[in-house]
Amino acid sequence: LFAHGTPVDWTAFFAGTGARTVDLPTYPFQNQHYWLNAPRTARAADLGLEPAGHPLLGTATALPDSAGALLTGRLSLRTHPWLADHAVLGTVLVPGTALVELALKAGELVGADALEELTLAAPLVIPQQDGVDVHVSVGPADDSGRRTVTVHSRTEGDHADEPWTRHATGFLADAAENEAEYDGAGLAEAWPPAGAEPVDVEALYESFAEAGYAYGPAFRGLAAAWRRGDEVFTETLLPEDPRTGTAGFGLHPALFDAALHGTFLQGGGERRLPFTWAGARWYATGATELRTRLTPTGPDGGIKVTAFDGAGKPVASVDSLVLRPVPAGELGGAPADPLYRVEWVPVTGAEPAKAVVLGSDHEDLTALRAAVAAGAPLPEVVLCPVGGTGTPGAEVSADEVRAASLRGLALVQEWLSDEALTGSRLVLVTTRAVAVDADEDVHDLAHAPLWGLVRSALVEHPGRFGLADVDRPEDLEPLAAALGGDEPQLAVRDGAVRAARLTRAAAPAPQDAAPGFGGGTVLVTGGTGTLGALVARHLVTAHGVERLLLTSRRGPAAEGAAELVAELSGLGAQVRVEACDVADRDAVRDLLESVPAAHPLTAVVHTAGVIDDGVVGSLTGEQLESVFRAKADSALHLHELTRDLGLADFVLFSGAAGVFGSAGQAHYAAANVFLDALAQRRRARGLPATAMAWGLWAERSGMTSQLDRTALHRLSRAGFAPIPSEQGLALFDAARAADAATLVTLQLDKKALRAQADAGTLPPFLSTVVPAAPAAVRTAATRTAAAAAPDGGPASLAERLSALAEPEQNAELVALVSGQVADVLGHASAAAVDPAQAFKDLGFDSLSSVELRNRLNQATGLRLAPTLVFDHPSPEAVARQLREELLRAHRPSADRVLGDLARLDGLLGSAEAGDPDRDRIVRRLEELVARFGDGRPTPPATAADQGSASSRDVLEDISDDELFDFIDNEL
Repeated sequence: LFAHGTPVDWTAFFAGTGARTVDLPTYPFQNQHYWLNAPRTARAADLGLEPAGHPLLGTATALPDSAGALLTGRLSLRTHPWLADHAVLGTVLVPGTALVELALKAGELVGADALEELTLAAPLVIPQQDGVDVHVSVGPADDSGRRTVTVHSRTEGDHADEPWTRHATGFLADAAENEAEYDGAGLAEAWPPAGAEPVDVEALYESFAEAGYAYGPAFRGLAAAWRRGDEVFTETLLPEDPRTGTAGFGLHPALFDAALHGTFLQGGGERRLPFTWAGARWYATGATELRTRLTPTGPDGGIKVTAFDGAGKPVASVDSLVLRPVPAGELGGAPADPLYRVEWVPVTGAEPAKAVVLGSDHEDLTALRAAVAAGAPLPEVVLCPVGGTGTPGAEVSADEVRAASLRGLALVQEWLSDEALTGSRLVLVTTRAVAVDADEDVHDLAHAPLWGLVRSALVEHPGRFGLADVDRPEDLEPLAAALGGDEPQLAVRDGAVRAARLTRAAAPAPQDAAPGFGGGTVLVTGGTGTLGALVARHLVTAHGVERLLLTSRRGPAAEGAAELVAELSGLGAQVRVEACDVADRDAVRDLLESVPAAHPLTAVVHTAGVIDDGVVGSLTGEQLESVFRAKADSALHLHELTRDLGLADFVLFSGAAGVFGSAGQAHYAAANVFLDALAQRRRARGLPATAMAWGLWAERSGMTSQLDRTALHRLSRAGFAPIPSEQGLALFDAARAADAATLVTLQLDKKALRAQADAGTLPPFLSTVVPAAPAAVRTAATRTAAAAAPDGGPASLAERLSALAEPEQNAELVALVSGQVADVLGHASAAAVDPAQAFKDLGFDSLSSVELRNRLNQATGLRLAPTLVFDHPSPEAVARQLREELLRAHRPSADRVLGDLARLDGLLGSAEAGDPDRDRIVRRLEELVARFGDGRPTPPATAADQGSASSRDVLEDISDDELFDFIDNEL
């Protein structure tokens, strides 16, 4: 009826149903495109290169100086999805057959199409997101015609600071001069070969999976196998999959890799990967079927490979292929994303600041406020020493840790609540509460969490806070001399000032596998949760752990617990799930006493935690206590009750929130920093410990399930990408192998960080990860902003507004606010924002409000109140407030106006009565007086107002246009 024009009372129709109005989904007449209008991609020839003509390589070019060649390509799971079917121990690897293919393609370009030798130095890992750039380099020919060949890669993107990894190196030669007899005689005529016994391959790929090889369809080409003595014969087919076409390949890597799966039949299923290739040649291209003979060549474990197609024509041969075992955890030493750590670097070019010290210059904040109210100047920096009065390195209780953090939270909230102190910065000063050097102990464990709390407060309120750590409480002189700069995190050691930086941690060498878990029982707290379950599976499948003790608050009654136990038991592990609140010390003691002496506890992995988000100004003691109990109290109990058990490992799942600070998570960040400090203390005292400061995992857990689209968009803009589960587990192994107390295990979005660097908003803490871009390569948006504000000062926007009429001022500010709102909410443009709509209806929460306020502070140069969005509940209302504050800030002072009038008086003094120009000037001045005075009579001028009456001949020396321009511009 409605479609035919009958009016419907929808309110009555839906009454009582719970239906509500919602925003429309995408709508065809909005003319908003959701697909990509990609520009024309430059061809290789447009760049002075040649197309490589190979699916794995894009360009090729000869190198004139060395008579060598360079071939380049980019590999990713998006462009080469079939590579995802080749995973070892949870990590996607480019197969060794592909590296051979790359080397032979490079040799073909320079006329050296025999691969004499290729040694694989490191696995080529493909990340779950983004990809890797690949370079294949060929050197000049030596006297014998041999050429070197190397394969390197590095993460794609804007990565001038990214190191290259060498994956393979070897030698190429002219095949015509190094032709070996193709040893395939007789195989084509009789297949399978005479005397060869069939081998059942039905369950082979299941055994591969148990050994850590997760082969997908593209690499499951082994159709049949036979054995004759120590020889193995295989028949392989390339699956009919459009992803794995043979065009352009010499020999498709997936097909050749499947042919080599027969080596498992010789090695008993042990994890082995190709290590060296010798005498490799391709004889034909485009094969989709292979018949292959694998023959041992000698004591070095080499295998001779001979392959031909179904018609008996030669396809490939390898004189010797040597494989080597891959221990569990070794591949974790080369994750696609690096490990990071916090490094403290010397501060250069430091500037002093006008600072006062609470407890010395003023007793407390109340005394400081009273002094400022009485006329004392507001200091640039207020130093507030905390802690450092007890015995250095003394043990602490969970109550003491929480009490110190509650005092810190109260101090931060008091500071934010006083508008009189808005122009100053509060710096909390701890004493040896952080470790500056790798082997340093944390003396003040109770106050260490304040670093996470204040880092988060600094994210929410840029410029209002700082942190410093000193050797002694009284050692403030060198610190005060360095507080005038932009460094928000400082430390003083032996009188030298250092600043915090995030840097790459040294990756473990390939031969440095992660330490074992001791062979006994491994305790995983939060073991039935998402991350705990992932870790439990990984311990069993990758590390051979046979006994697991999993705890959670609900224990066996937790969702999915029974299924997890069944799965792990099916993998051969003995699993016990217990309901235990690890924040209860007595419950933890009872749990540990229940571990049988025959299988003692040998390792702890603490993944448990809860969150209860809220901006720092509104956090309560109850929220802080609940978060600390699950994360910090639990870790402290586990530390105290196991330190005499001789554990092989003690792993703490910390969080990147503590390292970077996280808006809305000051208490969670503080609890995580406690874990980092506890790990540092354990290491300094000879106990095993590794605290891993994790970023967001892609697989949602109980703690991250509440993150909505806006929250995820906020994290993405900040430069944090979700960690796929496989990559997270690889980082887990790498962090354990790196032998460090604390490591940052996360995936950074370098493009997002580069955008911050270009805009000048990248925190100093990240400047070593993504150095600031030179001015010549700033983004277009940055150049536009610079052109609009050439002096770079905050007054430029106000100056621009002052030249506009009120409607134009409002329109510009509404556009500014709407654009920032769109960015915060993740919309494509400001057109998606209704300026009159309330922020709560637009989807704002407290964190969105904090981010918008900070963005507008940066864009306008103002320091807006934290309650901006609540006091002015729509973009239009915020724009009106901005206009008022900007124009007030830019309004000239009375002294400036009077000074300009005195200069004008000097210019006009020589004008004579009857001069027509004089009459025009007088009329203009009368208009200005009438408008400014609002029709009120002008009071008699005082002597102070008259100023100087000199220079009465100036009028004769300037043109009319100059004079009128001066009057219009100045008044």
